[in-house]
Amino acid sequence: MTARLLLVSTVGMSLLTNGASNDDQSWLTQVANDDDVDSTRLASIVDERRIRLKAADAPTRRGMSAELNGIDAVLDRYNSRRLFHLLVHTDTALGKATAGLVHDVLGRETQLVSAGGLRANDLASFRAALADITRDLDALVRSYRDDGWFVVFNLTGGFKSLNGYLQTLAMISADRCVFLFEGARELMEIPRLPVRLSEIDDLRDHAALFRRLAVGYIVRADDAKGAPDSLLMEVDGEVTTSVLGDVAWARHRATLFAEKLQSPLSNKLRVADAVEKEFIKLEAAQKVQVNEALDEFSAYVDHGRTLPKSRTFKKLQGNPVPGSTYELYAWSDGAAGRLFGHYDADGAFIFDRLGRHL
Repeated sequence: MTARLLLVSTVGMSLLTNGASNDDQSWLTQVANDDDVDSTRLASIVDERRIRLKAADAPTRRGMSAELNGIDAVLDRYNSRRLFHLLVHTDTALGKATAGLVHDVLGRETQLVSAGGLRANDLASFRAALADITRDLDALVRSYRDDGWFVVFNLTGGFKSLNGYLQTLAMISADRCVFLFEGARELMEIPRLPVRLSEIDDLRDHAALFRRLAVGYIVRADDAKGAPDSLLMEVDGEVTTSVLGDVAWARHRATLFAEKLQSPLSNKLRVADAVEKEFIKLEAAQKVQVNEALDEFSAYVDHGRTLPKSRTFKKLQGNPVPGSTYELYAWSDGAAGRLFGHYDADGAFIFDRLGRHL
């Protein structure tokens, strides 16, 4: 018996499509990657499934849903005294609806997990969302494993584009990765690979490359020469991080950002010596946030990428910091920190100083 089991399951659309009319199946397939759908029609389908689930016994529920079928097979295999579910779903109307139905069946010890843009019809958005969900899932799984939980990734349901990626993540981070093929009664199990991520030196040597990728810069393959192939993958002449690269960056980013003030990614951005003098005095977590703020601001300056809500950039009122006309939120917890700066005559932005919230 497993004392405590964390079960991570991907969620697809089978609970909505199984048993649906031909018209409903056609419509569900058509809007599978949309966030804005006919809410009345979807609600009608969801309500009908909810009623059927409440009336169904366990074998019937398993026949209605690949997700529930896989989950029940895992629970048959790994009997545990304590259980918690993570349901990974796409950032779509159907993904949210199906995950909600599965959540209702499983009960309170369940958490839904997704990332903005996690839908398969926009490759750039999907890739960025995968990086976000890798960071979040890896952190969650590591915290549970460190506390003695046995972690299983159940990839019976869900979408192939997501499951293929999460299979690699599971083999790095979880204890087991399992599948239940349609019609089969026994799980296929893949054990955790006996690997230890030690790529911090590679990341340090190519920090600017991975920092650019993390905030959405386009990086040509020619500009990534010399970086480890295992941490990258090439698509149409451009590079992005591989699953291993995403995990390595998620695990080591804070260490690298706490070591020193990183050079700006943008040629339109400069940082005064006074900022570095204050940076040295900061705690590690604050150093990380300053470097994150500067990288996100570089992407904002170079490509107009929207800053996170926590990273407010606004004009100063009056003259509270002589020489500076703008402030950028560096961190907001405790004694909040701000980066103060101004635009020069050539349009470049200069961060003059780092200080506390005014």
